[in-house]
Amino acid sequence: MIVCSKVKLSNSLLVGDVFDFRIRQVPIKEVLEVDLTVMVLAEVTQAYSEIRVPCIVEHAGLIFEGLEHVSYPGGLTKPMWNALGKDFVEETQSEGRRVMARAVIAYCDGMTVKTFTGETKGTICKFPRGARPFYWDPVFVPDNPDGTQGTRTYAEIVDDVSLGLEYKVTALSQSTKAMVSFLEYRRTTGDCELWPPLG
Repeated sequence: MIVCSKVKLSNSLLVGDVFDFRIRQVPIKEVLEVDLTVMVLAEVTQAYSEIRVPCIVEHAGLIFEGLEHVSYPGGLTKPMWNALGKDFVEETQSEGRRVMARAVIAYCDGMTVKTFTGETKGTICKFPRGARPFYWDPVFVPDNPDGTQGTRTYAEIVDDVSLGLEYKVTALSQSTKAMVSFLEYRRTTGDCELWPPLG
């Protein structure tokens, strides 16, 4: 979470100034479910039962326009991409389709479980573009921060030295939006005597 530490919680407060994250590999069974919220709720409770410390779990996926009511492909995006790879666009007939990249974070402290969502609108391009082979980054063209339709995939944005991974993470990423929502909640609200507000 090195880049996440540079994300701003407010005009003058960086994530790294307030929170210290430790990433742990916790062997839990990944739940396959279209609904990302259902996935992360099941997984965060499994993770907490293994490590017995407050933890978060995050999953992201694409939601095709017109299929929001069933959240498709949602949590199935990753296994579909793993199976189809560069043929994902052709096999899902999604070229030019408007999509929502959605990330859901679930937080569990042993007393409560909460979820936080981040979303980035965009379009699926015709074929993979960009060198970064990170899941669907080569086919997802995010809208610009001002809401206008973008022209470059996540992978192309990361390849561009004038933008790079930091720009993708801080300005566009659905996962960052979900994480900032969670961190703002933790900073301002707290939720039990174990974790008082940090504000």
